Parts: sequence; C-alpha cells; structure tokens
Amino acid sequence: MPAESGSKPLRIVVAVATSGRTQLLLDCIASLHAMARPQGCDMTVLVVDNDPSAGARQSVRAWTEGECAVKTVYVHEARSGIPFARNRAIDEARKQGADLLCFIDDDERADRNWLRALVDCHAVSGARLIGGSVFVAAPPPGAGFLQRLINSSLQDRAARKMAATARAARSSRKFTIVTNNWLCDMHWLEGSRLRFDERLRFTGGSDTAFFRDAIAAGCTAAWCETAKVYETQTLDRLSLAYQFRRASAQSLNHFRMKRSGMRPKDFIVTPITAAIKLVLGLALFLVPVYGKASPVIALRSIGWSHGRIKAMLGGVSRLYEAAGR
Repeated sequence: MPAESGSKPLRIVVAVATSGRTQLLLDCIASLHAMARPQGCDMTVLVVDNDPSAGARQSVRAWTEGECAVKTVYVHEARSGIPFARNRAIDEARKQGADLLCFIDDDERADRNWLRALVDCHAVSGARLIGGSVFVAAPPPGAGFLQRLINSSLQDRAARKMAATARAARSSRKFTIVTNNWLCDMHWLEGSRLRFDERLRFTGGSDTAFFRDAIAAGCTAAWCETAKVYETQTLDRLSLAYQFRRASAQSLNHFRMKRSGMRPKDFIVTPITAAIKLVLGLALFLVPVYGKASPVIALRSIGWSHGRIKAMLGGVSRLYEAAGR
C-alpha cells in the first residue's frame, strides 16, 4: 500500500520480459514512464531480455542510462523460455528489496492510471495477488482488411472476456490471474517460495500454473477492473492460422496441466467434448451470435477441439519455441 507520510517508501518493480520485439518493448517502456505513479512509492522498470543474443540491450540504453524520472534496469536472461525470465524478475526484485512486483507484457501499453489502480487495490483489498484488464489495441500500421477484421474481432472478444472476469470476481466466482497484468506482494511470495515452473519452457501456461499453486498455498487474490493495459496484435498474429494454432496449443496445454496421464474415461469424454466444440465453432460462423467477436470465438473453438485431440494422442505444445521464449 502507498507509504504514509514520513514512512519508508513502498518499493515497486515493474518487470517486462521480452525477446526479439524491440519496438513493442520501447513503446511499453515509454507508457510506463508516462504513467501517473502512486504517491509515496519508489518505482523501477525492470527489462528482462530473454533473447539469447541480448538483442534489446542497445535499444533500451537511452532509458537505462538517460536522465529519466523512473529508474530503468536491464538484465539479460540467456536461458530461453518465459518461466526463466519470470523467475529472473523475482530474483532481481528481491535484490532490490521490492515490496511489490508487477508484470506487464512487452507488447502492451499501460494506461496512465494502471499502476495506481493496482496499488490502491492492493491497499484496500489486502490481496497478495492482483490481476487487471487486458484490452486489444488498434491494429498496427500496414494491417490489411482481413487483419483489421481479425483485430476488431479480438477487441470485442477481449472486452467480453474482461467483463465476464469482472463479474466473476464481484460474485466471488473463480477467475484466473496471468502475468500480462499482474501484481504480487513480494513479502508473501518470499514466504511461499513459489516459482514459475521452468518445465513449461516453451508450452506456455507457467503463469496459470503459478496462480493455481498460489491459490492452493492460501494466497488471497483480487481483480482490479480499472487497472487497464492495451495489447498490440502484431501483423503475424492477425491471421486465421495463428489464431487457430494459439487456441489449439492453449487447449492442449490446459489439458496436460490438469492431468498427469490419460484416464480411461478421458478416451470417451475428450472426443465427445472436442466434437461438440467443433460443431459449435462451425455453427458460430453461420450464426454469429457474439457479434464482431464471433469469427475469432468460432475459430478458437475449432482450435480448442483440435488441441484436445492432440493432447489425447500425447501431443505437447511448442507454441513459444519459435520465439525463443
């Protein structure tokens, strides 16, 4: 919580893990420096470069060595895989004596009041782990007609998803907090000794697994609807093929994370649920009941079905391997 007058300032580290997305990273850092910072707090921006070649080092030098109001620190985590970068952020925050550690993705821009909203929520709720809203930004320059259409569909889907999560949190129903908009109390984290699972190196899902383990360890969680960030969809992700692959990989990984192996009933239930998802996805193309969000929801439903069948056959997600994270 913000420090009272005359007390020791609250130390906050805002970590950005990155790999090979220099311009997006610079836009993210600029948004963090432009934020309205909480009163009575010392804030540090921590860039964790997960590119083996340390590709962001030179690009961020103007922030790390320039005359800036916000301290910016660069570290290189050469072991490829996002869990390594996240754990390195924890280690660096500990070295700096941080009270709070936040995460934001390198392809996101923070709303001007993002950090204030998270810190205020932490102070009021007393929660140890807090998540916030992630919306889809306008399409990048050069986007074609289909890419703009997909981006618009993703924007509508994200808005629906955030509204549903906020409703769930208000009614004490289950919701999940991941590191694209994340605040954690370092004192609780140190006591719990939780880490991101480095076995999930390229599969994705280490933040979901962390949240699951945190709740199991008694962590109190809260949702801050007003803590907003805006995610930029790169042109390569604004394709039907990528949206399908992403949904398939997430479905596959979710299935494997919940099970150590196939149970007999899974050989019956999984194909049936996959078939239902497939039919619903195809039907949604014909009857777009979710408005602009319908095309992406339909495609991801079909991808979900594909991922479940791959999981049943022993497949493993490698969605992030090509990115080196």
